[in-house]
Amino acid sequence: MTSLLSRTASFAGRHWLRLLIIGGALFLLSQKQVAFNVQLGKPAPGAVPASTSPSTVPNGQPTAPLPAVAPEQRPVLTEKAPAPVAAAPVEEKAGFFDRFNFFGSDEPSAYDRLTRHPEDKVAAFLRRFSNVAQAEQEKFGVPASIVLASALLYGQAGEAPGARELQNYFGLGCSDDWPGTTGRAGGRCLRAYENAWTSFRDHSLYLTSGKFEPLTQFSETDYRRWAAGMEELGFNGTDDLAEQLTRTIDRYQLFRFD
Repeated sequence: MTSLLSRTASFAGRHWLRLLIIGGALFLLSQKQVAFNVQLGKPAPGAVPASTSPSTVPNGQPTAPLPAVAPEQRPVLTEKAPAPVAAAPVEEKAGFFDRFNFFGSDEPSAYDRLTRHPEDKVAAFLRRFSNVAQAEQEKFGVPASIVLASALLYGQAGEAPGARELQNYFGLGCSDDWPGTTGRAGGRCLRAYENAWTSFRDHSLYLTSGKFEPLTQFSETDYRRWAAGMEELGFNGTDDLAEQLTRTIDRYQLFRFD
């Protein structure tokens, strides 16, 4: 007997932590079982079951009958199940990062729209207006590549509404100092011209006077500085104009006309 107690005490000393964990787990399980039984309407261990008949206490005196428990009310089934109640729509609130547009607008840029036109249409446009652009460069010092790239972007190789309807190939808008006629195209008020050549000439005058006059300090072959300057001075309010102009010039090798 002494040997058994000694081995038991030795085992408990070596594994006391495991025994403590097992004991705690058994205690928690017993508590959960009691709660589970109560939820199912079963009496907890040691509880006196409810009864509608008089009961007695240990001294033999009857007690008042316990109130009867009402039977569970079950739903009455119908041929058609009741229509489910629609949940109220949850208003989605914009998150913190949704307040900022990190990826730019989903609307394609003028350059992206231009690249969707057939190459032969762009080539035909360049054949038609390359001489005009070179003449404007010779007279005003504006690089022919800048003239052609601007006409391609804003006129979409002649397919933009302003180019088709108003002969406006550069997207020049209405202004107080414009003495000519105007019209609306693409949802904007634009200058209207008699012909394409008048549009090219007005573009040259526009880039070499007023707030754009500082551009004339650049070389007529330095199209990158002209592009950067036009964006900085806010030509047509196009934020990434320099990139779009240079990409257009490089894609169609417009520098060969300078």
